[in-house]
Amino acid sequence: MKTYRVIMPLLCLAIYACQKRNPYPGKDVCILVVNARTGTTENVWNEKRCRERFPACSTFKVPLALMAFDSGILRDEKQTLQWDGQPRGIDAWNRDHNAETWLRDSVVWFSQRLTPILTEPRIRKYLADFKYGNENIAAGLTDAWLKAPDDPQGALAISAYEQTDFWRRLFDDRLPVAARAANLTRQLTYLETSPRGYTLSGKTGSNTYEADKNRRFGWFVGYLTRGAEEYAVAANFSDLTATAEKAFGGKQAREIVKAYLLENGLW
Repeated sequence: MKTYRVIMPLLCLAIYACQKRNPYPGKDVCILVVNARTGTTENVWNEKRCRERFPACSTFKVPLALMAFDSGILRDEKQTLQWDGQPRGIDAWNRDHNAETWLRDSVVWFSQRLTPILTEPRIRKYLADFKYGNENIAAGLTDAWLKAPDDPQGALAISAYEQTDFWRRLFDDRLPVAARAANLTRQLTYLETSPRGYTLSGKTGSNTYEADKNRRFGWFVGYLTRGAEEYAVAANFSDLTATAEKAFGGKQAREIVKAYLLENGLW
């Protein structure tokens, strides 16, 4: 009886501690907040995963915008590309788009129109200059960044730590592109301002697993500023099992980041 009285409270405490330590049930989550001025890690959840590379998904649209503006393929944010009339699964994609709406609505066909014009050698050069993840587009000029996390064919992949480094260099004018290209890209990534005055710029990315389309993968990467405070942020997650949730992975990753920032007094 004495043993029972001792074990049960300890078991309850252990269960409570596990629940408290894992606020993301059903998901394998990485969250990273880096002080953009010093490069030091302010907050990290699941550091091991944050150092693992995953397909860039639509977060690649940000370096792609830099390439397109820098090379002159896109003149400005209002330059329009015509929809080819082929219906896509997302209604917002089934129309003409300019560079501004391309990033806002994360239009895949717009990206796939740009990459062949840029050409593979030029994209490889930009990726190397940007030090962008594994710099690998061998899986395809129009879909290397879109591969599923469990696709056996190699993807253009990047880690959360590498994402924050890229965003720090983007906002600190340390990427080898024209100042106008960097300025336009930064302007187009603005998302919202928090109730406490933090300005958030960023980009989502979404996919599903090849072996189970009901398992989502999501990215959110970006930059947070308020006065002298500047932070680069990155998060990704994988559903551990099939889910009935309909929200795109990237949208959920963005909400995970905002909740984490709020919890840590940065929102």
